[in-house]
Amino acid sequence: MAPQPGDIVASMFTGTAVILLTNPLDTVKNRYQVANTRIGVFAFGAAEIKRLGLLRALWLPGLATNCCACTMTCGVRIGLYPSLRDAIAPDAKTPGAMALSGLIGGALGYTLAAPFFHATRLAHVREDGLFGLRALRRIGREGSVYRGTGLLVARGATMSTTQLTTYDSAKGFCRDRGLEDGPALHVGCSVAASLAVATAIVPLDVTLTHYQAGSSPSLVACVRDMYKQHGPRIFVRGWLPLWARFLPSSVLTFVIYEQARNVLVGNYLK
Repeated sequence: MAPQPGDIVASMFTGTAVILLTNPLDTVKNRYQVANTRIGVFAFGAAEIKRLGLLRALWLPGLATNCCACTMTCGVRIGLYPSLRDAIAPDAKTPGAMALSGLIGGALGYTLAAPFFHATRLAHVREDGLFGLRALRRIGREGSVYRGTGLLVARGATMSTTQLTTYDSAKGFCRDRGLEDGPALHVGCSVAASLAVATAIVPLDVTLTHYQAGSSPSLVACVRDMYKQHGPRIFVRGWLPLWARFLPSSVLTFVIYEQARNVLVGNYLK
């Protein structure tokens, strides 16, 4: 089954809209993961706002590159998902087809968007200019555009397959039991997807932030140094801000996507 242009457009619009609303959560999450502090994430975020103001502290850093990155990834992984899933299992939706479709789309989307994600993390963590464009130019000059791409793609593929499989499975389960397909169902399934995603990717996410923002010569050295300095708990540090990021992100992603798809394609995700 060929991808529907309406699906791609709805997905790309979703990626842009979600980041315009949630970039502050990404900024707090990334900075908190590498901060040498014992205060909680809410106190940390409040201190950042007091230091620089809401816009300069949290909303504008990396905004342009983050929008580009998520427009690409959503356009690929969500836009291609129904077509991939139905091509893999044309007779009936299966968990395996859902998982594989999310994995393929996530790996492809995050590979394409890797430079933009790298620049975004540097803009967040190092405060390397607003919007992320200066960070993008700098990693281009340094030749580090694809630093950490393997881990980023693994994180993105894991996130994509976990999120889409959980959402699609939960939605199918509820619809089979007579629940109406509409915004209320989309919100409930999105919450389930956000919990699954945050738990699945937090070790990859915190490691990626340390590696891309630090100076470790290799990923293995980065992991070793993280463990030596902080112990095993470092690999789940930031679960709460990560989930706080994915909760509204997942809800907004699927609610916006489902409504945009309904307008452009004529139906919700089946």
